[in-house]
Amino acid sequence: MKTKIWILLSLLVFLNIACQGGSGNAEDRMERSGSNYGYDAQMTKQSYSEESGDQEGQGEPLLSEKKVIRTADVRMEVKNYEEALASIKKLVAAYEGELTGENEQQYGGRLENTLVIRVFPRRFDSLLLEFEQLASHVDFKSINAEDVTRQYIDLETRLASKRAVVTRYQELLKQAINVEEVLAVEENMRKVVEEIESIEGQLQYLSRQVNFSTINLTIYEEGSQLSTSRSFWSRVGEGFEDGWQLLKSLAVGLVTIWPILLILGLLAAWWVRRRRRKK
Repeated sequence: MKTKIWILLSLLVFLNIACQGGSGNAEDRMERSGSNYGYDAQMTKQSYSEESGDQEGQGEPLLSEKKVIRTADVRMEVKNYEEALASIKKLVAAYEGELTGENEQQYGGRLENTLVIRVFPRRFDSLLLEFEQLASHVDFKSINAEDVTRQYIDLETRLASKRAVVTRYQELLKQAINVEEVLAVEENMRKVVEEIESIEGQLQYLSRQVNFSTINLTIYEEGSQLSTSRSFWSRVGEGFEDGWQLLKSLAVGLVTIWPILLILGLLAAWWVRRRRRKK
């Protein structure tokens, strides 16, 4: 019974290793390692081939649904920066998109902003056209579509394989008859569970990238008379505001040092009385 459990445990370990690479490389690794664990490598290859064949059959229907990540990079000049920025934000909200990043900078007479926008793929092209209508000149537009269908299916197949291995470990754990066997099974199962969590994270990331297309939009306005430049009267207003803030800070400071002011006042009164007496 003990020998059978160790043979099954060794078989599951190398099935797990086989799931991480191609079938040819996995078979080579199992052939090289079979002698160390005392089981028939040919039997392991046959089990792995049957498992891979079943999973490929399950994953095949997914090929009809493509997984594509779409990204656009657009740079354009606008006549009025503030109006264009407000219009862009309204369009993003109207198209159920999300503004996930904004980087505004000013270079001399140029005010520039780079926005990162996420939007549903079905509204990707329409939103791009809306943005172009706001431009006085489009410097460049680049659209990239990355097909990650194979990568997505590969991850799903690996995930199914890992889960199957965990199920077999759980069955093997019930057959363990001593602490040594239990610890060995649990350690190998823990490693597989960690790999499952990693694959699930990769799948979630791919799903987010596929479900929402990304638009990197840069807008800028040329010229010295920018709407954000400060006029004389705005600077005067800021000066009054700064002066008022300074006055309030001074008042708070005087209240804070009242003990020192009291002592100085008493010393001044004593000095004045003393001079009067001398006269």
